[in-house]
Amino acid sequence: MKKMMLNPLESRWLMMESTETPMHIGALMTFQLPRNADSSFLQNMAARLRESKKVVAPWNYKLVSSRLGVVMPIIAEDSEVDIDYHFRHSALPSPGGERELGMLVSRLHSMPLDRERPLWELHMIEGLENNRFAVYLKMHHLLVNNTTIIPMIEAMCTENSRKRDVVAPWAIENEVLIGSEIKNDLLSSDQIVGKINSAKESISLTGKAVKMLLKKPKASWQDFRAPRLAPSSTLNQSVNQQRRFATQIYKLSRIEALTENLKCKDEVIIAYLCGSALRRFFKEYNALPKDSLIAVAPIDHATYGDKSKKKVMSSVTVSLGTHISNPMKRLRHIQKVVEATQSYLSVLPEEIVSSYAMLTTLPLIASQIKGIGTLVPNLFNMGISENTSSTKPFYWNGVKMEAMYPMAQLMQFSALSINCVSYAGNLNVGLTGARDTLPKLQRIALYMEQALIDLEEMVGVEIKASAEKSDKEGVSI
Repeated sequence: MKKMMLNPLESRWLMMESTETPMHIGALMTFQLPRNADSSFLQNMAARLRESKKVVAPWNYKLVSSRLGVVMPIIAEDSEVDIDYHFRHSALPSPGGERELGMLVSRLHSMPLDRERPLWELHMIEGLENNRFAVYLKMHHLLVNNTTIIPMIEAMCTENSRKRDVVAPWAIENEVLIGSEIKNDLLSSDQIVGKINSAKESISLTGKAVKMLLKKPKASWQDFRAPRLAPSSTLNQSVNQQRRFATQIYKLSRIEALTENLKCKDEVIIAYLCGSALRRFFKEYNALPKDSLIAVAPIDHATYGDKSKKKVMSSVTVSLGTHISNPMKRLRHIQKVVEATQSYLSVLPEEIVSSYAMLTTLPLIASQIKGIGTLVPNLFNMGISENTSSTKPFYWNGVKMEAMYPMAQLMQFSALSINCVSYAGNLNVGLTGARDTLPKLQRIALYMEQALIDLEEMVGVEIKASAEKSDKEGVSI
């Protein structure tokens, strides 16, 4: 059995994991069944999937005991994966509406993965109204990140609606499917000495990273690299294991029209919608903090500039401008923050990228450690992310995928994460919240839609047909 060791940067998800904050991410996909599909269509499809006993990376990785524990964990390839445990087929209770689906996936997303087995589950859910079904995937953040889970979904599908070859996702060999952190940082267990030497070098480079951060950057706005502490809010209460999930869908043409009109990027519009919705939500309860709410966003350093070819994930903080009442001033504030961050990352020297990532991650890890986390000031209030998928619709065994929604992990003292993915002409938004902290999560989703309408009216963007606006209420409970 091949054993592999991960470094501390990539094992941070194990360090931060607890019963209340399981560190898995997921995706919910909805599909439209063919008109001529009989009652046994999904049953037969599930049976064909179970026939595939081949399991490839990262679907066959599981944790094994290590003297270094969660600091430098060891994972191993499992040659006897129990497919019947990991792949599950279930049905929604009548009437099989969005509420019933939301209740089920919220419950599934609340439950931690079994560390004694490979760290994933795949659920096929039939009985969704209007001749549809859903698929829910969850996998530990140790194996995938918010970026690589999208290619994982894409690999199981095709753009050819006539293709009927059902390939089990766990049997698809593709380098993209191996989490980038693992692919770059796996080591055999007999290379511990080399790993320690590498750690010493990282400490030296971290010193250089600190000096780099203390220098005055070309960008005038500095909160992204030395952020002010996030204000205390309802979002920063301790969370338990239970989750809520809600969704929204927007036509991408609406977002594109605004970015063109306002001369900004789509991530600015998304952050604006989040900030505007949260401002309205908290004002209703007279609980809006005086200072702006802060979102943490994952970033891939390979995206910025040509210097860093290695895929290294870390995070940046973004002010959502919730302290600004004027909508346009709020949007320009966010635009300034985002552009300053991207400018700084583009000139970050390649040799300190990994150290920079570790440096920005250490306070986050400390905030999640039981007994210590309460002593760490609020670093952010919520999470936010954006990904891109195909512009054309996908098909799985000839079944059209209507939408895919990202589902995030929650961290202690951060009760909300809003995650987006563009797919087939739509922007799909998934809101993951702590159930007891945010019992009215769907209200935030609806306020995002209203913020989009208000912004369109404010800048005079014409929507030619009602179909251009969101035509689905989304999943909610």
